[in-house]
Amino acid sequence: MDKIGIESNALLEITAKAPTVDWQPNDIIKKLREIKSAYEIDKISTTARVCSRVVRATLGQVNNDSKVIDLYNFPFKVVGKEIADNFSLTNRVTNGLWPSTYSFMLHSIPDMAATVDHGPNVNVAVFRLAGYAAECERTFFMEKPTKEEELHFNQMMTARNIMLDMLRPGVKASEVETKVRDYLIDQQLTANILHRPGHGIGLNNHEEPTLSLGNDTVLKENMVVSVEPAIYFEGQGGYRHSDTVLITKDGYRLLTNAPVTLEELTVEN
Repeated sequence: MDKIGIESNALLEITAKAPTVDWQPNDIIKKLREIKSAYEIDKISTTARVCSRVVRATLGQVNNDSKVIDLYNFPFKVVGKEIADNFSLTNRVTNGLWPSTYSFMLHSIPDMAATVDHGPNVNVAVFRLAGYAAECERTFFMEKPTKEEELHFNQMMTARNIMLDMLRPGVKASEVETKVRDYLIDQQLTANILHRPGHGIGLNNHEEPTLSLGNDTVLKENMVVSVEPAIYFEGQGGYRHSDTVLITKDGYRLLTNAPVTLEELTVEN
């Protein structure tokens, strides 16, 4: 065989096994995975419900002494049965706490002994159960936020609402980021945008379609995406909610369910 088709995101080392073969990169499987079947939507919805429950429980029990390691292990105390009932070799159960000293750095790795602080803290629940993924994230405070923190929280929420209003069949993925970026740039937050506002979710936590500039994929019914427009401030923290969202015939449906408002997410104790 002198020609073999291969997914464009496959490991490059595969091609080294047969250097004389003409490898033909393609995105057939990646594109097929964009639109979910009823079975897949059911599985993703189950994972979304479980990780939402963990976020709600985390916000209900977190206190000023809570450590990153405590909350990382928390899902097994709260939803241990659900995790066991939906076991697969690909399972992933992550409930991360990013205190403000870390939350302004998108890909930071918090010290496991670090404790929750004033905020903005970010709780990140990223799960994959029975082969299917979902994520739910919330920004929260342990005491009343300052006026500046309240402003940035509300800017993040406005960007989130702009994005949600655009989620429906027929909209280009690139148009979503353009609209969100236009608002944040108008708010003079260009330097505080560190990533796209969303991405596809399915077998993996990150897949097509990316809701990003340059991607003219048209949103279709039964795509599943994250909604996570965010802004980050060095020395202050990050502001990011994330939800797993199903594109429906006429718009969208939230598959995750956790507190949203600043009042709900100010955990004073």
